[in-house]
Amino acid sequence: MNAMEDGQIDTPAVPTEPRPIWPPLPKRSTEAEILATSAPTVAPNGVSVVLPKAPETVQEIGLSPSFLLEHVIKVIHYAETPTAEHVARVVGLPTRHIVELLDALKSDRMCEIIGGSTYDLSSTYRFRLTEKGKARAEEALAHCRYAGAAPVTIEQYERVISGMGVSRRPTLEAINEALSSLILDETAATFLARAFHSGRSTMIFGPSGNGKTHVITEFIRRLGGEVLVPYAIYAYGQLIRIYDPLNHTQIHDEAGLREEVGQGFKRTVARDDLVDRRWVKIRRPGLIVGGELTAESLELGYDPLTHFYQAPKHLKAQGGFLVVDDFGRQKVSPTELLNRWIMAMERGRDNLLLRTGESIDVPFHITLLLSTNLNPADLADAAFLRRIPYKAYIPPTSPDQFGRILRKVCDESGLRYTEESLEAAVTAIDLASNHGLSGSLARDLVSILVDNAEMEGRAPDLSATEVTLAYKQFSGFAQQTTELPTAKKSSRGVPARDI
Repeated sequence: MNAMEDGQIDTPAVPTEPRPIWPPLPKRSTEAEILATSAPTVAPNGVSVVLPKAPETVQEIGLSPSFLLEHVIKVIHYAETPTAEHVARVVGLPTRHIVELLDALKSDRMCEIIGGSTYDLSSTYRFRLTEKGKARAEEALAHCRYAGAAPVTIEQYERVISGMGVSRRPTLEAINEALSSLILDETAATFLARAFHSGRSTMIFGPSGNGKTHVITEFIRRLGGEVLVPYAIYAYGQLIRIYDPLNHTQIHDEAGLREEVGQGFKRTVARDDLVDRRWVKIRRPGLIVGGELTAESLELGYDPLTHFYQAPKHLKAQGGFLVVDDFGRQKVSPTELLNRWIMAMERGRDNLLLRTGESIDVPFHITLLLSTNLNPADLADAAFLRRIPYKAYIPPTSPDQFGRILRKVCDESGLRYTEESLEAAVTAIDLASNHGLSGSLARDLVSILVDNAEMEGRAPDLSATEVTLAYKQFSGFAQQTTELPTAKKSSRGVPARDI
């Protein structure tokens, strides 16, 4: 509860002559000082970005005064009794511009001052809406309930995104780290490394269970570089939310720190008033979508309750990678997906339709990574496939690879084995699976071996007998035709099985 409730502090009398209620703003730093205090950090792959400079005037924000006033009213409505600095932090604009907007609201009797600190620093004055302001807030919220950072205009978005010049070519170190996490065929690993290093669209295909999804996930996790995204875009009276904390990782650097200024009782002034905080510096995005992808999710998503849009996944992946896992198993056909994205990648631009009928043309700077266990020729015709310049085939796991994978998994799981038992287990699984080995099968079978040992009250170990039983448990089909071995009592009194 606010210590300054209504009735405890009288609203300050309105002076007969208008005068500023805030102290003079600190002297603006020179360009050299700005560079000295907010030098960009170098990203892991040598690519860094710098936040745009803050707008010098309210007019340079690019949004109409009526929109800005309504936006500030909504922020005050949700925050109840914020200070000017609090509003500035939420809206992402310099405090001096928020001061100017609050002055306009006070002049229109939309808000009023209800008190400040005992040190009488005007920067701590708190504001609340008047009855007139509350009515205006309800009207604004009925139109759009968004009350976060102020949006950027479509022109500003175009200028910043096109001016970043961010290379999507990752480092060899990141690629090698991702590939080293799996035991892959050497030829496949070479083709994957070349495809990843190109920074261009790639289709990875091959039988399931051989590490396609895993290697892509590890690659995305190690992406270096930085890009800028706005919290939201404003176009044709509509608001589109871009920044998504679930898919974007914000980078905090020294430019966002706060420094103490002033005399006597110290207060803080945001050093990042020098940059446009409507933008967010993030790690290069790598978004992964799967079977949940629909035709509707390729377009702007309008929320009828909040009255603003959510950007589609590919717009949130701007400047980075978009992974489509299990390509060909989405609710939308592969041809429709490729038709939606391939031409946009060639043009470097995408067209998005608003529910009001207007369309906006935005940059389209992403790299597609498609992963599938289907035959590429069954997914699209040659005209589409040639527009995906790189293809990498992950072949089935060989017995030698499977043995190395099984050894690694056994070591990680603490499962006992000898070289003889390991070789016998590989041979048994190869025969039981009709030479259908896969990398993921090793981990699945070892987990079943551990479960069986836990049930029978013994330490897990690797043998041809145990691993054959585990495969029958895993596949299920063998149980229908092969009689299970007779049970014997374990140390816990639980029936154990022999083969």
